[in-house]
Amino acid sequence: MITDFHTHYYPPELAPRALRGVDDVVEGDADGTLGGLKRAMRAAGVTRAVALPVCAKPNRESAVNGYVESTASADIIPFFSVHPYSDGAPDLVRKYADSGLKGIKLHSNIQRFSVSDSALIPFWQAIKSRNIIAVFHCGRPGKTPTEHDVYPSDFLPLFDILSPSRTVLAHTGGYGVTDDELDVLAQSGAYTDLSLAQSQFTVGRFRAALGMLSPDRLLFGSDSPWRDIGASLNFVRSAVSDPKLLDKILCENARTLLGE
Repeated sequence: MITDFHTHYYPPELAPRALRGVDDVVEGDADGTLGGLKRAMRAAGVTRAVALPVCAKPNRESAVNGYVESTASADIIPFFSVHPYSDGAPDLVRKYADSGLKGIKLHSNIQRFSVSDSALIPFWQAIKSRNIIAVFHCGRPGKTPTEHDVYPSDFLPLFDILSPSRTVLAHTGGYGVTDDELDVLAQSGAYTDLSLAQSQFTVGRFRAALGMLSPDRLLFGSDSPWRDIGASLNFVRSAVSDPKLLDKILCENARTLLGE
């Protein structure tokens, strides 16, 4: 049972605009809709996907999360998003977590926050109190670096509050990740998803990066619709010859993290 731990989709009327609104090349096989994602999953042989919405502006949670939450099914696991600077953000975290959603997605570039902002401590404490999974975008958001880019070392102070074993630092630590940052990621105990790997690694360097990281903390992810699910899957398979490690990446680690 292959789980894609990093996907996105939008209401059909918003999907074209969403795909145009990101500073990156769309190389995916989906059109930004739920139907497009499911077609891409079937073509790649992926069983289910974690959906990661992003609330780009404060106080827009209801619209963003309402749609994704309504699409939950056997093959779609919706997470939720809360903007850290929304009114009553910690209470919103608790509300969505208590509704049964398993995780939250955070994107410092799009939401324009700093993980080191002390004003957000109650927000992080709310996430910790509900023991939900926190997925963080890492690295630059597209072709252009921003002042809000974060890498694994930026999260070490935050791990005084959040549990690394309930945290996913996405994109193999982020676009532009260095070996030093990969070492920090390995030592932190956090998970990472492997989405966008084919955009920043050769097969050889990706294989070396995987060798630096804990085999129990690796999750397959595509970042569909920005990247092709099948191509992402083939890239991971090309770098991993050990069937036990491949099973951890594609299936077992996601099941562990999701509490199954």
